[in-house]
Order: sequence, then structure tokens, then C-alpha cells
Amino acid sequence: MKKYLAFILICLPALVSAQDGTNSKVVATLPFRIYDRYLIIPATVTTSIDTLHFIFDTGAEITTLNQETAKTLKLESTEISGMSGTDDIVINVPTATISLLYLSKTRIPFVKVYLEKLTQFRDSPVPIDGILGVDMLKTFVVTIDYEHQQLLLYRAGKTPAEVKGKRMPMALNFKTPAIEAMISLPDGSTLGSRFHFISGGEYGILFNYPYVEKYHLNTTLPVLNTDKVQDLFKVLTYTNVTIPFLAMGAYRVEQVPASYSPDVNDAGSMSEVAGSIGYFVWKQFRTITINYNEKEIFLEK
Repeated sequence: MKKYLAFILICLPALVSAQDGTNSKVVATLPFRIYDRYLIIPATVTTSIDTLHFIFDTGAEITTLNQETAKTLKLESTEISGMSGTDDIVINVPTATISLLYLSKTRIPFVKVYLEKLTQFRDSPVPIDGILGVDMLKTFVVTIDYEHQQLLLYRAGKTPAEVKGKRMPMALNFKTPAIEAMISLPDGSTLGSRFHFISGGEYGILFNYPYVEKYHLNTTLPVLNTDKVQDLFKVLTYTNVTIPFLAMGAYRVEQVPASYSPDVNDAGSMSEVAGSIGYFVWKQFRTITINYNEKEIFLEK
């Protein structure tokens, strides 16, 4: 009887760990390079040994694959589905399925990909084969390590105990991660709202235009300049401004570049969404961990 009791006591910590879903093992480490503020990660597929290059973008609710890459991989189109860009225009494109998408030592099975030309990335120093986001966030707890330029992937479950940083609750707007944040205005007043968390955005803040009009940001924020940017489907004109500070939980980021365009309205499903927070803000943190399924983000400065 004593032998059995001793065996149970020895095994108990392991049983408790398995039951509470604690997951401390990194299943894959993906180095990333930065191009034009995008995080580019390597991947392979079952039909090719060549390395592909995907932009990791937490705002990508679907996985996009370059049409030329799909031809090289001999992927067969299965159906036509709708997709939209920043300007919220929906177009129909062919889709296919990657049986296994390998990310270093781990993989994502049966990834549906939307086939698009991705002409806006034609001049990148490495060929951009696609854009990957929510499909990876659903499968793994993901740590973006800006200091060492790598992604750490953990199995989906509870956030690993060794993850550093301060926790922030996260919501989902449709499928996109969103957090609560506050901006300041030149007159010292503040506005609090919900913002999309976008790792692939090449901006500080990109406002939704209805939010700009509602709070008169187009008259209260001094204009720095304007520029034209190619979206997935058309050229958009952006007005560029600066926000005195952005506050998120325990952290505050000063002098944040921001932009808006009449064509941009990535609206909320149930509540107001002010816009998106992008790379200029997130690069100021050492690590950011996203636990999509548990709806929490950890920020480490």
C-alpha cells in the first residue's frame, strides 16, 4: 500500500500539469527577417523541399499564397472564395489546400490558401510566397521575440509559465485579435477604444475613417504629409499625423505615427474599433506573446 501511495505522489505533479494544460515546451523556433517592417518567416510544404517565405501578420484572417508559387507547387484550385483588403472591397479568388505546412520542426495540417498575385511585394529582397496569420495563432501560442528576431511556437493551451511580460486581455473582432488602448490628443484630452493587434502593419496606428470623423481627428491632429500606398486591390491615399502618446495596460508609447484614409474602415462586429496598432509600436517591446485561444497577450519591454 505504501509503495502504491509513493508512486501516486511521485506522479501527481505530472498528472496535474497534464490536466491544467500547462505547456512549457517550445515546439519550433522560426527565425524572421524584417522587410519594410514586415516579419518574414520560412516554411516548407509536403510537395517541395524549397523554402518558402511568408509574412507573419496577426491581422491575416485567411492565409494567402502567391499564384505563381501555387503553380510551382502544383496545387489544384478547389473553389472560388471572397477575400478583402484594407479598403474592405471583397473580390473572388481561387483557393487551394496545402496538406501540410511545415514550420521548422512542427506543422499545420490542411491549410486553406487564397491564391493572389501579391504584386505589392514584387520588389522585396526575398520572394514573398504568402501571408500567414490566424491559422498559425489558432494552432500555437506564439511569442514574437523582437530582440533575437525569432518566433517561438508552443502547443495551443495555457500560456507557458516562463513567458515574460505583463498580461493584457484580448478580444476577437471577427477573427482578428483586438486590445483596449487609449490615445492622447494635442489638447491633452484622451480617447479610449478597441484596436486591432496587427504584427504585419507597417504603421504605428491606422485609424478607421468613421472613427476619425466621429472624434474629428482630421481637424484636431496636425497633418504632417500625405502619401499613396498600394493595397491588395487599389492605391489608397493616406494622411499622416502624430499621436502624443498611446497607452496600453501598464505601458505607454510616446510620439506614435498614425495615418488615416477615407477608404479604410476595418469595422467592429459588435463594438467600436478605432483602428489597428502596427509594427512601429510593437517593435519597441522585447517580446510579445499571443495566446489566441485563451484570449490574452503578454507584453515585455
